[in-house]
Amino acid sequence: MSTDPDTLAFYDQNATAYAEFAQEGAEHPRLEAFLAQLDPQSRILDFGCGTAWAAAAIIDAGHDADAMDASTGLAAEAAQRYDITVKIADFRTLSRRARYDAIWCHFALQHAPRADRPQIFERMATALKPGGLLHMGVQKGPRDWRDSHGRLYCPFRDEELTDLLTRAGFVDPALEFGTGKMYDGTPTLNLYASAHTRG
Repeated sequence: MSTDPDTLAFYDQNATAYAEFAQEGAEHPRLEAFLAQLDPQSRILDFGCGTAWAAAAIIDAGHDADAMDASTGLAAEAAQRYDITVKIADFRTLSRRARYDAIWCHFALQHAPRADRPQIFERMATALKPGGLLHMGVQKGPRDWRDSHGRLYCPFRDEELTDLLTRAGFVDPALEFGTGKMYDGTPTLNLYASAHTRG
């Protein structure tokens, strides 16, 4: 999650409304495909979890989940909606070593400043066990911008994302492209990435 004060203020002050927007239904094909690659009872980090809807689905599927986000407002929504305790911290503080079988990071790292990205990717790789799986969803784009709510967005270029993964020690990165809509209805171009740590 971003350390940008305006971005955090939006999520803290609009947590309930955003939770309604972000609420996922019973089916989420990308999450289901992610979980299908894992052994039963895997330990998974929902990194930049927001309202922790994914962590809740991960637990329902029989896995163990930790949830982490920088927004106190979204953490409160996660506790109320799913009875999930979220560790309140920004991306740069991830300090686990070889703890997780997989990391699910879905449309959160686009809020992280570009200067922090190499460190964050290295921390994700360190937090994964050998052969661990990473899933990422981010906005695709060439430059930083703010939306109508003041949130800072730092989108990724596909070659930049691949380079960050490789430099952090991930192998076999695979990218897919898609489209979506933001909270205010603005259409987006999206990137989805998956990669493993070395086994």
